[in-house]
Amino acid sequence: MSKIKSLKQSAARLEVLFWAIAALVLAAAFPLVSAVADGSSSADYNAGKAYYNADYANLGDENSVFQSITWEEAVYLFQQEGNYLILFGGSWCPNTTAVIDYINDAAKASGVDTIYNLDFRLDGTNSDTHIRETNGSDKSGAAYNYLYGELVTRYLTNLNDWVEYKADSESALTYTNSEGKDVTVPKVQVPFLFLYNKDNTVNNAGESVEGEKYPIVYGFEKMLYRDANGGKDLFTSSKTQDDTTRVTDYAEQLNNAIFSHIGTSSDKVQLSSFTDADYIRLAYNEKSGKTLFAVGDKINIQTLTYKQLQWLLNQSGDYLILFGGSWCGNTQAVIDLINDYAVENNVTVYNFDTKLDSGYAKKFWGYAGDVHIRDSENVFANLYVDLVNEYLGNIETEYTVESENYIFYQTDPANEDTKKIANKLQVPYFFAYNKDIVDDNGHDAPILGYVEKMYVLDETSEDYIGSDKNHEDYTTATESVINSYKTSGAAPGEIVSAGTNSDNTNSNDTASSTDSSSDINAQTETETQDDNLLPKIIAAAAGAVIIAGVVIFVAVKKKKSGHGDDNNGCC
Repeated sequence: MSKIKSLKQSAARLEVLFWAIAALVLAAAFPLVSAVADGSSSADYNAGKAYYNADYANLGDENSVFQSITWEEAVYLFQQEGNYLILFGGSWCPNTTAVIDYINDAAKASGVDTIYNLDFRLDGTNSDTHIRETNGSDKSGAAYNYLYGELVTRYLTNLNDWVEYKADSESALTYTNSEGKDVTVPKVQVPFLFLYNKDNTVNNAGESVEGEKYPIVYGFEKMLYRDANGGKDLFTSSKTQDDTTRVTDYAEQLNNAIFSHIGTSSDKVQLSSFTDADYIRLAYNEKSGKTLFAVGDKINIQTLTYKQLQWLLNQSGDYLILFGGSWCGNTQAVIDLINDYAVENNVTVYNFDTKLDSGYAKKFWGYAGDVHIRDSENVFANLYVDLVNEYLGNIETEYTVESENYIFYQTDPANEDTKKIANKLQVPYFFAYNKDIVDDNGHDAPILGYVEKMYVLDETSEDYIGSDKNHEDYTTATESVINSYKTSGAAPGEIVSAGTNSDNTNSNDTASSTDSSSDINAQTETETQDDNLLPKIIAAAAGAVIIAGVVIFVAVKKKKSGHGDDNNGCC
């Protein structure tokens, strides 16, 4: 400890001098760190807004009011005090796409800036992933219909008053709860737009009963289709367009049902806010049993649904992505460190949880399973395998296909030849990504740098993140990922050589952080090298100063303390 104390004292005296020198060197050698590409992880870029504009052809608004939430985010939102406007639906649904722009326009006209959107199809497209399926359905999502059922049973207790398919109708949904009992609940159709307040005691759909709660304050469920031959304000109630009954006053109906009740005056409902940062704080603190994020801490982590992740991986530019979830002890151990670097560098980290339900129903409600797509036994393992194989071609993991510790699925369970496999990453898996990067052989190399290290919050473990050695190891590795992201320098759509070796086999220490972008744009011709000798010397000197400073900074960074962990195994 005396060495660490001495090092801290020395660093404190050198800190001002170091940053002054570093600033001067960076100014002289500005090509060393490229500006963040447009459409990237910069904190002022809102991927969610861009996603919605791309996902809905009718929307036509790059700054719409919609904010996607995962299933677990919805659970936490339903537990919050305040008023929230929520939309059930997805772009796969013709009824939702028919009216999405109307909802957006009406919201903005009423001063509403956020509508929280939950899609019951867990991948956003495939009907097999639909959790709004009753027992006995042949859809795979029926195995997880309790995720829908529990939302209704626990939080949307007066849904029956606002939907067509009531609990006593033939179209109701039955699920089996964690106690093995069948429960029947009303089945909502989408789009379903509603105003929610968990503590509301006024029944706006009938007579109020003293002591009862009516969390759905107002609801609006109407199934329409866009008229293929009409304008924006013309709809039909039939898919075939043969039904000539048109609805021309949808905007008025929508306003009367929902938006006329919202405003800032005393007789109106004032909306509350629930952000991804709020969710991250609540989920990680509750599941870890520690205050990993204090109220007021800036959090630069944005959650992604499966479909949003697919969309993001198709976009040009540089992105920082974290695979991990609040259920995972290893992710709990480092999530605040990753966020610290994101905040310091003014970037966003996009977070995708391979458990599509984040394990909430299993941990808190007594259910036996969860929707973990990074599990070969899961019915949705194809979502993980296809994602890795399509977008993460140069992924390196400790568990590899060669070691036969991988994730797989078969399109035909009876035919081994239909088996598809992919490397099994552990979480947290933090990486920098640019889809347009290729190596010297022309192969896709979108992962610029990564870290896959399993640390824990248990102070008695040798993998405790709060020890000086482990804390320094992970912060240094995280810094390398941030640097690989910063130095990519690829503009949207630009194909850049990653300068990697053709022999890119996995080694025994593949779980350590790498920076595959270290040789980006490396010159191979002797004449070119000579012509650019001076810039290289400047860049090398700058790099040496920065690296030396980073080493000092990381070594003295205050270590974490007082953490525990309820999941010491790797995730």
